[in-house]
Amino acid sequence: MNLFSRVKNIIKSNINFKNYTETFDDSEYDNVLYDDTKEVLKDDREEKYYAILELEYGVGFKEIKAAYKRLLKKYHPDLYYNNPDKAIKAKKITEKINEAYTYFERKYL
Repeated sequence: MNLFSRVKNIIKSNINFKNYTETFDDSEYDNVLYDDTKEVLKDDREEKYYAILELEYGVGFKEIKAAYKRLLKKYHPDLYYNNPDKAIKAKKITEKINEAYTYFERKYL
């Protein structure tokens, strides 16, 4: 596709978009689209991460770090080098633990 056809397609798409926005009135949907759903999703994710780290909701970063270390000692894949099935399961668990800890580390630090 040459440059001229790309520009032509962009112009066509902008014209179609302008026509669409003029006919669609989204003012009635403002309350639905811009409510606090992001905060609800954030809290659900935090609750999930606290559960993964086997902690109560709302504990401080020191407790999170201690739980992270404790769980890694318990589920580290290197501990199960004799049993490949357990090593695979332990790897999945440690990935979840690392994801949860990384979330809280970014939040608190």
